[in-house]
Amino acid sequence: MVTSLYLMPTGKCNCVCEYCYCPEHGKRGDSSLFMRIAESFTAHVCSSNPAARPQIRFTGGEPWLEEELLLDVTNHFFQRVPYGWVVVNTNATILPEESLRNFRGNKQLIHVVSLDGTESIHDSRRKMADGRGSFHEVVKGVKMLIDLDLPVYLNAVLDTESSNHLPELLSFISSEFDLNELSISIRYTDTDPMSPEVRYDLLKNAYSVASSHSIRLGGHHRLLLGSLIPELSCNAGSSTALIDPQGMVYACQRFVGRVKPDCMWTEDFDWSGFSSGQRPGPICGGDDDLYVGKRLFELYKKEYPEYLYCHQLDRTLFGVLS
Repeated sequence: MVTSLYLMPTGKCNCVCEYCYCPEHGKRGDSSLFMRIAESFTAHVCSSNPAARPQIRFTGGEPWLEEELLLDVTNHFFQRVPYGWVVVNTNATILPEESLRNFRGNKQLIHVVSLDGTESIHDSRRKMADGRGSFHEVVKGVKMLIDLDLPVYLNAVLDTESSNHLPELLSFISSEFDLNELSISIRYTDTDPMSPEVRYDLLKNAYSVASSHSIRLGGHHRLLLGSLIPELSCNAGSSTALIDPQGMVYACQRFVGRVKPDCMWTEDFDWSGFSSGQRPGPICGGDDDLYVGKRLFELYKKEYPEYLYCHQLDRTLFGVLS
């Protein structure tokens, strides 16, 4: 049963990030189609009353480029499902402050913001479309969300260079935003993937640095322990469905553009019976991932036993958890 709906209403973005994974650059979806999808999912949630927290999660592209649709979907969902969550993955550079004021203090409208480091690191990777660095706009957006008492979480892409500057980033988010949690994503490229040993070493260093700064880490790497920590088992494709700008249905955003979609969404889509035929394979859940997961599990047992449990940060970052 689908309890987490991922919407990718556009592949457009106002930033040009050097490792953008979105394969739908420049493509916009049909807003009326996405509204019907959201209404259909909401009706499903209301009729099935699933035990899991129902969620609509926006990704892209930059979702706030589709401001009217995002607001319409959010308002409709909250009116019908006041206990649900709406999560927006965003670069935080074009947040509509006036519209967001209407949600002041709503703890169920959550933003996950990309911030890869302090100014020099972030701006070398994430530029505005006109070539300017985006760091100051991101910081402004995060502070605005905090001022509106809306939950905000940061995600940093980690590689060897940014790992060397991680202490600076953690000190910055602690002092500037008073945040004590950070999601990290290991940089991935199809053409030059990191070895599992390098990925593990980056994560091991990140946990050491985070511990010294009293900051909790989260991120996709946590799902690699699902075979060892059942609460972290990924349910993509059974409890989740992602719909891209073309209206095609996938198990997960990591599959868009990499595997064939399961189907095209239609008005009679079976939210209760959907089960994706997509399998992660080397994209997510391959032997290298299992190696990293096992090494992390041993690290947790030895040094960080508090991570041997599924935490609220895990559930906030991902809709694929039960």
